[in-house]
Amino acid sequence: MNTEVSLFGYMLQMRSHLLANKITEIHQLRNHSPEQDRKEMIEWRSKLFQHLGYALSENYEKAQAEIQDWADLKEQKVPHEYSLTYYLNSVFYSRNLILSVLENEINDNTVSSAALLEILKVIDPLLDHATSSLTNNYTMNTYHTETDEDLIITLEELKDFKFALNEATIFAVTDQNNIISYVNDHFCKISKYSRDELIGKNHGEIFKSGYHTEEYLDNILHSIHQGKVWKGEICNKAKDGTLYWVDTTIIPYLNYDGKTYKHISIQYDITEQKKTEEMLLKSEKLSLVGELAAGLAHEIRNPLTTIKGMVQVLQETTEDKKVLYSDIILTEIDRINYIVSEFMVLAKPHAIYFTECSLTDILKKVIYLLEAEANLKNVVILHDFIEEDVTLHGEKNQLTQVFVNLIKNAMEALPNGGIIRVSTALVKDKVRISIEDNGVGMTEEQVKKIGEPFYTTKATGTGLGLMVSYKIIQNHNGSISVKSELNKGTTFDITLPLIENNAMSTYSSTNKK
Repeated sequence: MNTEVSLFGYMLQMRSHLLANKITEIHQLRNHSPEQDRKEMIEWRSKLFQHLGYALSENYEKAQAEIQDWADLKEQKVPHEYSLTYYLNSVFYSRNLILSVLENEINDNTVSSAALLEILKVIDPLLDHATSSLTNNYTMNTYHTETDEDLIITLEELKDFKFALNEATIFAVTDQNNIISYVNDHFCKISKYSRDELIGKNHGEIFKSGYHTEEYLDNILHSIHQGKVWKGEICNKAKDGTLYWVDTTIIPYLNYDGKTYKHISIQYDITEQKKTEEMLLKSEKLSLVGELAAGLAHEIRNPLTTIKGMVQVLQETTEDKKVLYSDIILTEIDRINYIVSEFMVLAKPHAIYFTECSLTDILKKVIYLLEAEANLKNVVILHDFIEEDVTLHGEKNQLTQVFVNLIKNAMEALPNGGIIRVSTALVKDKVRISIEDNGVGMTEEQVKKIGEPFYTTKATGTGLGLMVSYKIIQNHNGSISVKSELNKGTTFDITLPLIENNAMSTYSSTNKK
């Protein structure tokens, strides 16, 4: 063997890991996604360079046999669930890298033209051998690991699965551009479109109801294109203009590059369930409004008394003092207007729209709304909010209802007066709202039942308030946890996700302090 050829072979063996790592970087760059099992893939690719180097420097026949073993994925510690093209790319990139190294060696005059030809004569057939061995082994492992009987059972099972999906769910298949390629009969029935009217249409456009924001719909597509399964509730519009709700799971199909090439949606009709939830929300809201009325009447009576006194004084005062008294009257009228406006926001029916809203503003208005009732019950409401403005994607009125409910519950747990603390804190990409009281507390058994329908610790309660609150927070992709100790107090922790950009900026600015 030519000395230059042998030296190049030793060099390939020494640089095998470096070159294998380079292939992994190329794979990641071209496929725009990190490679799973990176360590195992680098080790597997480096072996090919070692075998090629060994063929150039030591023994061609032995290297050829080792490449045959290298191509048997079952014998290697390497994942073998990807497509054949995925593995063949490793051979293709190896050839390109070796040619690139040879070009540099020629430019540096370390490899002669004669040695170059000899190197290529050895490496080219071995790389072809690697390609054919991979193809043969992959085909054998894919199609001959199961018996014919196993395959028949699998096909029968798939047939049953398809029948079950078609019969039990609202089912559709769309391509990477969200164009519908298949729908079942249930899908046509609920949407009131025929199959011919749906095939070829954009799934996201044809059913757009106007209920969800563009941001909400874009987030769904973003999750799917990232290869993530999306679960949630969607309001769609049927052909006749009626709205219907579906509990939806969207499952993306990924190719060997990790990119989505189609996805299926499995849906269940929850329209009646949503109507029931809406009735419960309205019922609980009316109950809250009734409970708030007494406290608000007292709060409005105070400025009315002030106004009445000022008007009487105005009749008997000089001109220069009338301006001062007029300003006081206007201020008190503004106060009444604000209280009534906030009360009406909570009381009146409204459409539910998720928008960007300030958590701090919502909490401050809730505390202001309840301060009158708190004063009557000898309760002090303290608050500790983070300085940064926390923005959520949610329904302001529903969140208001949750916080009013929880703070009123805290007041009722303080029959002899006490302190309620409302605080906020950032937890990575989420915000935690804590409502803490030093009241009567609950037993462990009572805490376990919190949120169940019709369960209440109050003599005149319905048990629906907390159940509705739990559902609202769930619909906001949040969670509620409860900590309580008898005769020491209770803490409700509500965790809600921040809007993505806001979460990054708020969290980073907090960490700088």
